Amino acid sequence: MAGKTGNILALYDVLYRRTDEDHPLTMREIQDEMVEMGYNCSEDTILRHMRLLREWHVKVEGSMGRNARYYLGNRLLKKEELKLIVDAINASNFIGREIADEMVQKLKELLSENQRDYLDRNVLGMVNNKTENQKILDNVDKIQEACDKKVPISFTYMKWNKDLELVPKSDKAEIVNPWSLIWADDRYYLYAIKNKCGKLVERHYRVDKMTDIKLLKDQTREGMVKVREICPNTYVSRRMGMFTGEERKITVAASEEMVGPIIDQFGKNIKVYANPDKTDKSNELLIEFYAVPSIILLGWLVGLGDVEVIGPKEVKEDMINLLKKTSAKYDRQG
Repeated sequence: MAGKTGNILALYDVLYRRTDEDHPLTMREIQDEMVEMGYNCSEDTILRHMRLLREWHVKVEGSMGRNARYYLGNRLLKKEELKLIVDAINASNFIGREIADEMVQKLKELLSENQRDYLDRNVLGMVNNKTENQKILDNVDKIQEACDKKVPISFTYMKWNKDLELVPKSDKAEIVNPWSLIWADDRYYLYAIKNKCGKLVERHYRVDKMTDIKLLKDQTREGMVKVREICPNTYVSRRMGMFTGEERKITVAASEEMVGPIIDQFGKNIKVYANPDKTDKSNELLIEFYAVPSIILLGWLVGLGDVEVIGPKEVKEDMINLLKKTSAKYDRQG
């Protein structure tokens, strides 16, 4: 591209690719870079173009004097902000390795060439169990399209077998009414309503285990009344492991040290009061919170240590049965 416009674009490209606060260029270096691109500009011309760029809110910074150096001072994202995004991508189970690498390379383009190595550092403890579904982005796109068009979808749901292979969970395709994508436990889940024997029930599906997604454009999505019942602010925290089921008010007896972990999981919308039946410091408080009483929840409570399930009665019985079964397995081993 010849002429003034081409010169300005070439100047911007040099500043964008080659400079940052720690790597400014002299006027001579800028001119040399532009010559390599096929543009030969005088110092006065470049200074005029810099003024025009500033008028268009491009922050061209420069020092004064014969040894003045220049650099691009504003970018879409700072390198520290990009580092957080890149670490999140690398640490995510949901994003496959190939897709993650491609995304990181695109994000690098937002920095100068001198800064791009800054994004190569991997987050400590980066997960190795990346999803093997390389069509995950297509899955997300199709689910979102179905939500926007308010139509059901069909898909094949996969599971791991003993040979460590992903195979169909059933010979029949799942048909559900998609309502939302949920980010939980470092994975994407589809929140859907399924018509099961004439009854509408909640279901969750891991998006990375879905294949062959098809929009059923000739049908109408169901489940509006059911969806209106959910509370977005507490939905995920109360379903540990994304188990579906009815939320119940769980009451446990515990010490003050257990208040923090319960708040971390379920938020501050809990009740804490003195236990009238306390016998020692380990159960001096009663703590109430709402959750789906799944096996994951029971295991989590066991892991906290000195926590006793008080109610509801059936949840307490489930905990007792879990502990008995676990203990029996170890007793058989001698």
